[in-house]
Amino acid sequence: MLKKNNMSETTRLTFNSAGGTRRVPINRNNLFFDEDCFQFELELGKDYIEQDVNQTVVLYRIDREKTNVDSVYGETEGASGVVFKTPVELHVLYKIDKPELKSYDKTKNLGTYIQTGNLTFGLYQETLDELGVEITTGDYVGVQVTPEHMEYFTVVNDGRNNYDNSHSIYGYKPGWRSVTAAPVDTTEFNGK
Repeated sequence: MLKKNNMSETTRLTFNSAGGTRRVPINRNNLFFDEDCFQFELELGKDYIEQDVNQTVVLYRIDREKTNVDSVYGETEGASGVVFKTPVELHVLYKIDKPELKSYDKTKNLGTYIQTGNLTFGLYQETLDELGVEITTGDYVGVQVTPEHMEYFTVVNDGRNNYDNSHSIYGYKPGWRSVTAAPVDTTEFNGK
């Protein structure tokens, strides 16, 4: 328990609860790692992704202001009612999981088909900031798998919650996001 004379000192503490700028700098690693080091690591990583790896995906963002949605359920009135913003090409590092054998009739395994695996890709937050775009759950992503065929996915995890150690550089602060997308049928979305 605090004594009465210490109470006045604790009331002078200022917390970052307001939506303003951060009042306390991140200096937990300043002895070995600071903002300059962080920016240098980001620059190296972005150069590697954009120039060496050179994998890209096309992001089809849903325009949530212009898309007509049902006032009761918040759903669109069919695929034709969805309005998209201009597609954006993103430099990423992606992985498509192995395809799965699915069945229309699970009791007898009749009518089997192969479904493309999930798409997972990582990208730097700075890439999104430079392009002025944001990835949101429900947006669509296209991957050019052959010169004639693009495979489409819908974002199921937009990677915004990236405060874990695997998404930060030496625990300093987050630098990139991991996005997960599930395959979609061309009747749902075909890039047009």
